[in-house]
Formats: sequence, C-alpha cells, structure tokens
Amino acid sequence: MKILKVLFTLLFMNLSFGQNFEGKWILTKNGDTYLVPKINVFEFKNGKIISSDLEKNIQTNDYQVSENEIFVQGKFLGTYKFINVNRFTLYKKDEKDSKKNLEIDFVRLEKTKTELTESEIEKLVFENKDYEIKIAFNTELQKPIILEMMKERGSKKMLLKKIDETYFIYNYEGNELDSVIPIREINTDFIEIYGFSREEPYSLIAKKI
Repeated sequence: MKILKVLFTLLFMNLSFGQNFEGKWILTKNGDTYLVPKINVFEFKNGKIISSDLEKNIQTNDYQVSENEIFVQGKFLGTYKFINVNRFTLYKKDEKDSKKNLEIDFVRLEKTKTELTESEIEKLVFENKDYEIKIAFNTELQKPIILEMMKERGSKKMLLKKIDETYFIYNYEGNELDSVIPIREINTDFIEIYGFSREEPYSLIAKKI
C-alpha cells in the first residue's frame, strides 16, 4: 500500500492558481493511497490557500502557478489538469522510482441541495443495490456475525455533519474516523454523494428504502 502523507507545508506553500481554483476543495483518496490526515480541505481565497481538516484551520499560505505547472518556493511541485470545473488532478513524477509517482484528485465542495432539516435527514435510510451500499445515520451498519466476532473493532457507523453549506457523511470503522463524503443532494427520494470516485459520473445515487 502506498502511504501518502499529506504535508501541507510541502504541498501548498506559496502556490498560486487562477480564479478557477477559488473555493473549497477536498482531497480524495485514490486507490490504495492512505491519507494522513484523513480529512484534507483546501480553500483558495484572495491569493491565499487555507488548509484544514474541516474542524479547524491548519495553515494559511500564499500560492502561485505558471501555466499548468505548480511551483513551491521556486521549486517544481507538479502539473495539474482540470477534469471539469469542479475537479482537478495534481501530478508529480519521480524520475528515479515510478512507484513514488504522485497523483492526487481535488473535488470542489458544493452547497448541498436539500429542503430537509438535519434531524429529518438523519431519519432516512438509502440503498444502492448495484454497489451494495447502505446509508443510514446513528445506527450500527455492520453485519451481526462480523460484529459478534470482532466486537467494537468491527463496528461501522455513519454520522451526519453540516459544515458551512455542505452536509457530509462521516464514516467510522472500529470507532475511528475512516473517511468523509460530501452530499450533493438529498431529499425523501434519494441521496447523491460525490468526492470519492475517480470514474465518471464521479458520484453515486442511492434511493430511499
């Protein structure tokens, strides 16, 4: 497993992008890449980049860019490519070891479309049968037989949190935070989540059950 330690100082000190980068972006997990910390959000605002874990700001730095190349303190960091207006990929090649090549996706956080209150959302249960995904809040989601064998280490739960104008699913495994998934839209018929898949349409819809 590749281990990607997201060091804010190394990645985004003195970066500068164009106006298309304005807003908040969440760093997504690619394949077997392991993120440290597990929640990485970057806000590009007024020539500054603010890194956070959604709960608190970690660093604020200037940023710069030249065409599609990113430089950190005058040193080449990598190239970037916009997949669409709400998604871009950062590439960094290691000339000596291709296994150390870096490829990171950033997804712009959007205002969640919903007319429901937080308490109303927490009562809903959704399912996508194609991917065998069930979304339910504040309840145990692990299979009883696995939970019986592994006890708390096998626990799987989801919590709902709203930060700014975006709702998130906080996934916990073994009582530890495993991942955070933003919600694009939610109503009494379906939920659409995004920010985790590298395949089009880059989102998943689960229907209410």
